[in-house]
Amino acid sequence: MKKLTRIAGLVAMTFACAQTLQAVPVTGAIGFTGGATIDTSSMATATEVKSWIGPIVTLDSGAFSSVPLNTAVSISSPWNFNSGAISDFWTVGGFTFNLLGSVIEQQGGTPGVNGFVVVEGTGTVSGNGYSTTTLIWNFTSQDPKAGSNPDSWTFGARAASADVPDGGATVMLLGLAVSGLALLKKKLMA
Repeated sequence: MKKLTRIAGLVAMTFACAQTLQAVPVTGAIGFTGGATIDTSSMATATEVKSWIGPIVTLDSGAFSSVPLNTAVSISSPWNFNSGAISDFWTVGGFTFNLLGSVIEQQGGTPGVNGFVVVEGTGTVSGNGYSTTTLIWNFTSQDPKAGSNPDSWTFGARAASADVPDGGATVMLLGLAVSGLALLKKKLMA
């Protein structure tokens, strides 16, 4: 019986030592809005934001709930709609977003009247103790109504769904079960 207790203790210790710490991924969504100065007179033909005007948080859920609405956002400029990677593209409330890439998905309308652009892309966000997590995002903007300035825009990002790694716990449990069956067989045979 002592031998069985020692073996069970050894298996339990092995199981405990084999566990790995898992970082918690960012969940939820965040949205911004504000004004922008663009490189042309219409979103129908624009290719770049030259500067951002008053960007603030307008949506926060999940991990982003710690960022109060109307919090100012720092966004890198200039930004080309069809861009590659940009480190520290935006920061807010302890989160930092690194742009991996963006591309114009839709653009059109009548310049100066109802021009619009939709840009989509991916990036990674980290901060506030969360592990680096991929975000899927979009930027949309349309020409301002007559007499208003600057162009307004919205940015929305949500955590991309991803499976959280197991860390080997399933394999360890399977090994523990097989070991238990082997010990039971040995005891029954004796």
